[in-house]
Amino acid sequence: MKKKIIQISIAVIFVLAGCSNQTKLSPLRKDIVDVVFASGNIETSNQYNVASQTEGYLVQSFVEEGSFVKKGEVLFHIYDETQKAQLESSNASFNYAMNSTKPNSEILRQLNAEKHQAMNKFKNDSIDFKRYNNLIKTKAVSQVEFERAKLNYENSMQALIALDNQINDLKKNLDLDMIKAKTNLIAQQNVNSFYKPASEVDGVVFRVLKEKGELIKKGETIAEIGSGKFIAKLFVSEEDINSLKVGQDVYIELNTAKNKSYKARISKVFPAFDTIEQSFIVEAEFAEPTLMLKSGTQLQANIVIKQKKNALVIPSSYVLQGDYVLVKGKDEKTKIEVGIKTPEWTEVLGGIDENTILVSQN
Repeated sequence: MKKKIIQISIAVIFVLAGCSNQTKLSPLRKDIVDVVFASGNIETSNQYNVASQTEGYLVQSFVEEGSFVKKGEVLFHIYDETQKAQLESSNASFNYAMNSTKPNSEILRQLNAEKHQAMNKFKNDSIDFKRYNNLIKTKAVSQVEFERAKLNYENSMQALIALDNQINDLKKNLDLDMIKAKTNLIAQQNVNSFYKPASEVDGVVFRVLKEKGELIKKGETIAEIGSGKFIAKLFVSEEDINSLKVGQDVYIELNTAKNKSYKARISKVFPAFDTIEQSFIVEAEFAEPTLMLKSGTQLQANIVIKQKKNALVIPSSYVLQGDYVLVKGKDEKTKIEVGIKTPEWTEVLGGIDENTILVSQN
């Protein structure tokens, strides 16, 4: 990606009149700026795509492009008759399970009635056993009669214990059934929301991509919603990304406003390479309010990575490999110390001065 210089508000001179025809010149003083070129587009800070989480036909659209929406506002209605039936079934199952856990439910009422009868029988058998236990000591009853009373008592006690266990187990199972029914209902309610996608933010509808009656597949984008302030999304090449950091100045030219520069600053440098864009992504915020911005507008930008006022510079074409120059009157090449380098100009930090006369290699 080649570098491109946009006319920006800071005063920088990039052309030396007549230098292309000169074979000799001396270093001169001027402001020098090194920039990284980036392409990109305008978007909002909280922009996102409304993607369908289900499949069906679009029954109704409640918004259109340019509509202002609130967070949680339903945007579309996707065909959901089958889902509606499943939700009603889940709701009915949950209500039945919840009612079954109540003490006056039919199934618990029957078992509690059986328990009441068992308690009465156990009470009577307990009284008989105590009575026969006293009578056996005086031999007023036979051993067989005593054993029968004892057996009735023990059987009544075991029957009561078994009913208690049965009721407790039933309550646990009913509670578990209610939890399962509630979980299923919540899941169906969640799925049901897929058929009526809502906005995740307060914002503006930028684009509606589906029309009434169209089939929407799971994962397809239905609309684009924008929220927050406008930012510049910049695509930067791999060779330039390490030169960028938050806070650097950016000068932007919009395709909708040619030859006009807007100042911005880098606000975020994404750490990973974007395989879709085949670039690194950088975000920049405008330094001052900018009117008439529209999401999606294409742009070109120069990111200032280095700059220096009144620097000693020479044309970059005069710098030989290894940072050498040809000086008039010298047979050997002269080594120079360089600073900022651009395709047009090279800053000289040492090795020559303003009085040195350079000779072009050509």
